[in-house]
Amino acid sequence: QSLVSSSKWLQRYSLKRNKLCLSQILSQIGFQHRKDYVTTLGKPVASRYADGLFPQYKRAQDGSVYNLTAKKELILHFLDCLIGAIELYKQRMEWLTSESRQIFGVIQEQCIVIVLDFGTAAPTEFDLCRDALSMVLVEQVIQISRFNLIR
Repeated sequence: QSLVSSSKWLQRYSLKRNKLCLSQILSQIGFQHRKDYVTTLGKPVASRYADGLFPQYKRAQDGSVYNLTAKKELILHFLDCLIGAIELYKQRMEWLTSESRQIFGVIQEQCIVIVLDFGTAAPTEFDLCRDALSMVLVEQVIQISRFNLIR
C-alpha cells in the first residue's frame, strides 16, 4: 500500500465522503417529520398524514423523527455499503498497526534521516533494533526518494 496519511485516507474513504453518514442515509431513505409554525393557530403543528403510514426513526441526538419510505432493496444496498466501509476501516487499522508502522508510524516525507544510537545497547537490544530498522527500510524507506542513516 502507498504511504498515505490518515487525514488524506479519510478524505478519500470517510463515511461522509461516500454519503454513508446517518443524516445522509436518512435523507435518501425517507423524509423528516416536521413541525411547522401555523400563524393562524399561533403554535407549531405536526403533519398527521404520515402517522402510522410509514415506519419512523427517532434520532437520539436531536430528537428529530424521520418517516422511512425506502424499499427493502435500498436499505440492503446501504447495509452492503456500510459493511464494505467497516471492512475497509478494519484493513486500514490492521495496516496502520502492523510491522514497521507499529514502531515508526507511517513515513510520509520524501526525504528522511534516521539517527541510530547503539552506544549502550546490549547485544539482544541491538538485534531487536537491527530487525526494526531492516523492517522499516524494506517496507517504507524503499518508497521514498532520499534517505540518510547516521550511526
